[in-house]
Amino acid sequence: MTKSTIKFTKENLQRLKASSKPKWHYAENFEGLALYAGKQKKTYYAHWSKPFTDKSTGKIKFIGKRKRIGGFHIPLDEIKEKVRKNLDEWKKTAAAADGGLTIGGLVKQFLDHGSTGYRVKTKGAKIKYKKKTSKSYNHLLNTYILLKTKKQSIISMLIDPFRFNGGNGYVTGALKDISLNKVTKRDIEIWHTRMEPMHTTANRALAALSVAFEWDMKRSTARLYKGDSNPCLRISKYQETKDKNYLQENILKEIRDYCLNETWRDPHFLTFYMITLEVGERLEDLYKLVWQKPRSQKEINNCRGWINFEKGEIHLTDSKDRQSADVPLTDPGVKLLKQLQKYRVERKECSFALESQWVFPRATDPSLPINESSYRVKLKYFNYKFGLATRELVRSKKTRKLYKYKNIYTFKHLRKTFCTFYARGKNEDGSKRGLEQASLRMRHSSPKVTKDHYYTEDQQELRAANIFDNNVIDLKKKEQK
Repeated sequence: MTKSTIKFTKENLQRLKASSKPKWHYAENFEGLALYAGKQKKTYYAHWSKPFTDKSTGKIKFIGKRKRIGGFHIPLDEIKEKVRKNLDEWKKTAAAADGGLTIGGLVKQFLDHGSTGYRVKTKGAKIKYKKKTSKSYNHLLNTYILLKTKKQSIISMLIDPFRFNGGNGYVTGALKDISLNKVTKRDIEIWHTRMEPMHTTANRALAALSVAFEWDMKRSTARLYKGDSNPCLRISKYQETKDKNYLQENILKEIRDYCLNETWRDPHFLTFYMITLEVGERLEDLYKLVWQKPRSQKEINNCRGWINFEKGEIHLTDSKDRQSADVPLTDPGVKLLKQLQKYRVERKECSFALESQWVFPRATDPSLPINESSYRVKLKYFNYKFGLATRELVRSKKTRKLYKYKNIYTFKHLRKTFCTFYARGKNEDGSKRGLEQASLRMRHSSPKVTKDHYYTEDQQELRAANIFDNNVIDLKKKEQK
């Protein structure tokens, strides 16, 4: 269908003739007015554009919206006056039809157009959300805001009558149905308080909702929330229990000795375990390692890094901070990786990986790298061998017994173990700068993140046989002088 832009005057519109090919004419001298010239009649329409984010490129694009006003028999001045008075209201009504004027509507638009785009809290260069981050936002907002869940307990928790902070009355209804013109910090706080039984999830959901508001507030056009400040800010978060467990020195030595001397028992699993422990990198970065630098940019984008034996390091292309990094390998790490290369050729049980580009390919499909499920069962058996997992007898029949295993430590605790011992090692020179050094090595945003989530101080170093004597002696010497 063709279209044109013309001045909307009575004379110009009268000259427009019916055609076998329908055509749209847009007013260049009046905002939001258009005329549809069909085969037999002409009709006035209001029009405007609605922004959306192209998921493939992350760029803002626009889609046209129209509303029929009336036939060509209505005087042009009357049509203009009608558009002038009602255009803003029509836009709002259309947005409301999409759920746009409620918190739920804002969240829907963020999930459709913003959650796969670029970070809203980063200035300067645009940094796109990782798939894992987008997936987390989608789950949290769909479940705890839009209530798209089959768990009736969650829905009841978020909509049933609720007494807030010991008040006299009860609060009812879902957060998603609150109008954006009326939402307050108190509304967000009530919703967050409803989720008290799940502290960590409540904090994560609050953070995701805050990102959705920030995304809307930074849009150049069609912004839904008109407030000046994000209502999610300054909401008190729940105190979370930090999981800072790490392998104690005695068990750490036993496991390392086993992995180094018994690698032949399960080369890929034991090498992955040791590499995770030796370099302390995030699991997502280690899953998709390849043996050497790919030749094409497409292949580089498909992996997360490669081994550089010449420099004795792992080159990561896109870590959590969206930066590349060169991670030094320890001597045991280099030894194990070179040994794994030989095993692929020499050992039959490793031959499945011979033609694979991945350092750690899936046994079921070597064309794919391992993922979070690949070594799940093996880790339980391995941990139980070293007292790092428990087991419960499910049933037994003669000599056959079925156990249920539960990990006390997982792969993520190897990163915490690395960070703790790395920082302590940097403290040995007496500088006490181990925490700062570990924060840089782990590529954290601040030493506080390292301390809160990864690093555990050596309690022996915090002890002192005598705190005051040295100071008292120094003071007496000064007095004698």
